Amino acid sequence: MYHKLVAAMSVLAFTAAACSGGDDAVVPAVEPTVPETTTTSSTTTTTTTEAPETTTTVVDEDDSIRQPLTGEIVDSEDDLIDRAALVVKIDNNDASARRNHSGLAVADIVFEEIVEGDTRFAAVFHSQGSEPVGPIRSGREQDVDMLSAFNSPLFAWSGGNPGVTRLIADSFLTDLNVQRGGEGYFRGPGSAPHDLYNTTEALWAQTPEDHPGPPARQFSYVAPDEEFEGEPVNAFDLSLDGKSVRWEWDADAEAFARFQRGTRHVDVVNGDIFSTNVIVMVVDYPPSTIDRNSPDAQTLGSGPVYVFSNGQVVVGRWERNLAVGPIKLVDADGEAIPLTPGNTWIELAENTGGDAFTGPPVDPTAFEDGETPPTTVEAPRIVLDEPELAPTPILIAFADDSSSGDG
Repeated sequence: MYHKLVAAMSVLAFTAAACSGGDDAVVPAVEPTVPETTTTSSTTTTTTTEAPETTTTVVDEDDSIRQPLTGEIVDSEDDLIDRAALVVKIDNNDASARRNHSGLAVADIVFEEIVEGDTRFAAVFHSQGSEPVGPIRSGREQDVDMLSAFNSPLFAWSGGNPGVTRLIADSFLTDLNVQRGGEGYFRGPGSAPHDLYNTTEALWAQTPEDHPGPPARQFSYVAPDEEFEGEPVNAFDLSLDGKSVRWEWDADAEAFARFQRGTRHVDVVNGDIFSTNVIVMVVDYPPSTIDRNSPDAQTLGSGPVYVFSNGQVVVGRWERNLAVGPIKLVDADGEAIPLTPGNTWIELAENTGGDAFTGPPVDPTAFEDGETPPTTVEAPRIVLDEPELAPTPILIAFADDSSSGDG
């Protein structure tokens, strides 16, 4: 329990927990299930910059009854999905895994995190599932803080080094490690270690009897009679430690289409990958305290954020003080940035703008009843028309800019 409290109260950037690095499992082979397909995306540069002081407040939600991870409005609480959130770590190796991506298109929330020389996905399933899902890979230290807000989510992964394994076993995550008794894993398309799969049905079936239940709502959403409003965009390019990612607005789909290293990103089970919302969350990546070769995304504290939805972008700051609490998104005036109901991808982009852009979390235990007051963040702000001063390599093609459409 001590480790779980430490994970929950973790006081960011200068506190690390313990773990990372790979060590994938060797699992008995079985049935290939997934067909094959391929993909890749484009390049990147920048878009943003300075100005002082932002105020952050907790915002009131509307009284709509919503599915917790998509914001979809339902008629009554009886219509809410009553099962645990399920997180699956998915490989993103371009040569060996991407052609077999299964499940990403139907996840409610997907985090893309930088790992050693590549990126990896943490796909959060609640409203829909995928048969199969994968390829499944190893966990990292950064996964614990990143995922603890989903109410003890089931965590499907292929194992890790001893430090990672201990940290996750002692965390708020419900450990379904293939190396420690997780069931339903099988070998499918691809070559080892890029060929481990499961199904969401088999993973949900392993929910412990004493599991606390479904996740809490993670974001604010626009009211039923309103729309997300910002600066109109056609697309944007992002570089995640050299991996090029592009999102293009598709008005017919009412969502952003994903490209990677120049080509369309496809889920071989569920089709082209789209996202209603894309959040580019700028974070620091110091080395992991257990494996110095592994970057450790700091998702507690605060930093710059770009929020893309409804073919538009709003910039501001993200803030999160507890690992078990959701991410708050606020604009330059400290007002909540509400999302459009639907799925959400969160790109954990590396802060290249310097220490001034990010800040440590506020410790709620320092205040009576644990209620943190509104905080004033003195930090540079994103300025969309000064791309050379952006806090991360990102290039936005605005809808009224004919010179930057196809990136």
